[in-house]
Amino acid sequence: MPATGNNSLTSYRLSIRFGADGFSFSVLNTLGGSTVQTDHFPVRNTDVSSAAAESDAADVLRQALRKPYLMDYRFQSVEFVVEGLSTIVPLEHFSKSDMGAYYRLCFPNVNSQLSIVNYQLSLADMQYQILSPVEAVMIFRLEQELLQIVQECYPDVKVCCADALLLEHFAALQEKRPVPEEGQQCDVYLHVGDRRFFVAVFRRSKLLYAASQAADNDNDRAFLLLGIWKALELNAQRDACHLQEASKELRKTLSEYILNME
Repeated sequence: MPATGNNSLTSYRLSIRFGADGFSFSVLNTLGGSTVQTDHFPVRNTDVSSAAAESDAADVLRQALRKPYLMDYRFQSVEFVVEGLSTIVPLEHFSKSDMGAYYRLCFPNVNSQLSIVNYQLSLADMQYQILSPVEAVMIFRLEQELLQIVQECYPDVKVCCADALLLEHFAALQEKRPVPEEGQQCDVYLHVGDRRFFVAVFRRSKLLYAASQAADNDNDRAFLLLGIWKALELNAQRDACHLQEASKELRKTLSEYILNME
């Protein structure tokens, strides 16, 4: 499928997100940033075997890319965003040959965390995204077959990590923050998803900590975030917590322990 479409002067971007529940396609207007069309393609439960899991996801992706409406747009860019386990390393210590080792070090029980029985981590499935604003690299995993399926339709597709996009967003917000009078003041950014949350901690514009945590309810989210807060020895009176997509209940719970909530 060539990345062609109508000859309208309006340009569009295609975002394909791959998560635990399947693929989400979003067509966005690049001028206003608005979403024009969305579609979701679920993948069956992947608890049977690695071969069955990957085969099912590949079949779903092939069918999704054949949707006729995709031909109605001329995409200026296409991105393939992966939601899942990721780890971050300083740019100065990054090496492509060590990606698998870094990943296994952070996720020693990767088989069970991927919910795929007997899955063998392959270097060919390892991906990375350089984050220049924070001088770091995000390492994540994407089955090579899935990437090749998308590349058959969109050869110039850009592969991204959902956590990396969040971290870039938080870094941009931090850059706009006024310089605090207290040099040790930190800013904690938290984005809450359905099953996971991502947290990043900055002091001025320097990244101190970034990680995602599995949590599907507000009690676990509050417990884990406060645990991170304590481990980093953050100050509940001085440091600020910025929440995105958080429920009123979570905000209320955290406000009992953290003074500066935004």
